[in-house]
Amino acid sequence: MNVIAFLSQKGGSGKTTLSVHTAVAAEATGERVCVIDADPQESATAWASAREAGTPIVATAQAGELDAALRAAEGEGMTLAVVDAPPHAAPAAGQIARRSELVLIPVRPSAFDLAAVPAAVEIVAAAKVRGAFVLSACPFRAPEIGETRAALEAYGLPIVPGEITDRR
Repeated sequence: MNVIAFLSQKGGSGKTTLSVHTAVAAEATGERVCVIDADPQESATAWASAREAGTPIVATAQAGELDAALRAAEGEGMTLAVVDAPPHAAPAAGQIARRSELVLIPVRPSAFDLAAVPAAVEIVAAAKVRGAFVLSACPFRAPEIGETRAALEAYGLPIVPGEITDRR
């Protein structure tokens, strides 16, 4: 079973939104997907409760429960687990990264999000896992998108092409 984690050391970066949308998109391609909600806010769990569709399955798992949750998902025939990580630098973030094949780091084009990037990059490097940045909640055609991309390039991780736009 493959594991993709959305990890950021800042709340509000888009981890949960990207986690559940990635899970739904993967399921549409035929993957058997579960979301592991490791965020104490349990927003992915609330999303699943409000959703009419019964899949993807969402299970909560805090730091010490992650391995058991992933084993259970694999035992149920899941082919992909998407982990919505907690928004802080804690042992849980490192554990989640080590269990993942890919860690995606959502970054909004803001100084606050950029300030949280070094901690996330350190976690990815320590886990020796593939990582990449995802630009999230970007104002439509805003100049700060390019500025954020330029700042992220200094960290040496790939940046997912395009960005998630917030058109509000």
